[in-house]
Amino acid sequence: MTLPDLTTLWTDLHQLIRQTLATNELAQGGLLIAALSAAAVYARTLPGLLWSRLKHHTTFTLDVQGEDPAFPWLAAWLAAQPVGRKLRHLGVVTRFNEQMGGQNLTLGTDRDGDEINVRLVPLSGQVLLRFRGHWLLARPERQQRKSESERLLGYTHSLTFRMLARSRSIVPALLQEAYDFTAGKADGRVEIHVPQYEGWRLVERRPARPLNSLIYDTDLVSGLHRDLQAFFADREWYAGMGIPYRRGFLLHGPPGNGKSSLVAALAGAFGLNVCVLNLATPDLSDDRLTSLLANLPRRALLLLEDIDAVFLGREPRAPTVKLSFNGLLNALDGVAAGEGRLTFMTTNDLAGLDPALIRPGRADRHLRLANATQAQLGGMLRRFWPDWSVEDAAHLAAQIPDGALSMAQVQEFLLERRSDEHAVRRDWLGLRPGEQGCPTRLSLRAG
Repeated sequence: MTLPDLTTLWTDLHQLIRQTLATNELAQGGLLIAALSAAAVYARTLPGLLWSRLKHHTTFTLDVQGEDPAFPWLAAWLAAQPVGRKLRHLGVVTRFNEQMGGQNLTLGTDRDGDEINVRLVPLSGQVLLRFRGHWLLARPERQQRKSESERLLGYTHSLTFRMLARSRSIVPALLQEAYDFTAGKADGRVEIHVPQYEGWRLVERRPARPLNSLIYDTDLVSGLHRDLQAFFADREWYAGMGIPYRRGFLLHGPPGNGKSSLVAALAGAFGLNVCVLNLATPDLSDDRLTSLLANLPRRALLLLEDIDAVFLGREPRAPTVKLSFNGLLNALDGVAAGEGRLTFMTTNDLAGLDPALIRPGRADRHLRLANATQAQLGGMLRRFWPDWSVEDAAHLAAQIPDGALSMAQVQEFLLERRSDEHAVRRDWLGLRPGEQGCPTRLSLRAG
């Protein structure tokens, strides 16, 4: 069909439509109904369109995801507000001997004398509240998290604040108040985090243990303290030298000599938190490990406990271990490894570790925490009974060979007799190897 033919066809069609609309009342009515219907639909949607445009130009939203460290601050803060108490879908977070702030309830004490505290956090709903002269619409949400096989993996949480555009300046104040009201009250405590999916979950806050409460035979503690002080002060020096700003420590030795306690005490001394990771976890893959290390909470050190239980050389010790040896090495100091990370690894069996895992750059310093020496035994005795003389404690300590007992064994012995000095002196020789062993509270003799 040529162009003149198409022009003629269009002209004829146009004339036919005009003639039909001019002479056919049915066609006229149908056109009118169609126009009115279109107008009605537009009229119904117009308020929604106008409201949407109004919200877009006059308000903004602040979204906080559940894995972000600010989420528990804001959630607990919201639950404690007067209007937050009107939310009908709440969750309970239970802690022992710890109050984070927010809407806390003290339920009493358990059989061990530990205070039971619960904190209420909102899960869904919405409330309108006023903060420093500005209106905020707060909406918590919770959604199911499922695997490809539709197996429930838990829930993801989020919290959304909608505010007027001119209220944007109050965001720092809102975050600061939520922090001060909750986590900011936990000064002097060490936060313990464990993995949750590809992020971290706070499981405990405990009082920081004083470094001087740790008893070692050498200057191990003071040496580590100086090392960490220099590390934190030398960030710019590392950058100028082109050296990755990371530091790793390997603590090795028999179990029961305070490897994990030393890490927790150092964390408390420097205001750090502790992220504990078990490398033998069955669902820990290379990718998940990389994500976990990339999402370490601020001012947190990484503690990898009992690394000898994961690999024998470079091979997994159990078929359930999904983590590869190369994946572990790359996560610790590969191209994607984060700057500023402080890593402590502990092991009871140094011989079973591949040298590549504990070379400088991954474990810069190796520190052995051996069984108790006589000097440590004397120090432990005087810590339990400060009024004992150095000579008196040393006399008892000299009866136990160096390296015969772990510090945990000695501590348990003293705990059993903490109110009876006579029982300590009487039963002390039972601690020596080859004797009857350490008596328990069930076998203590009368008098």
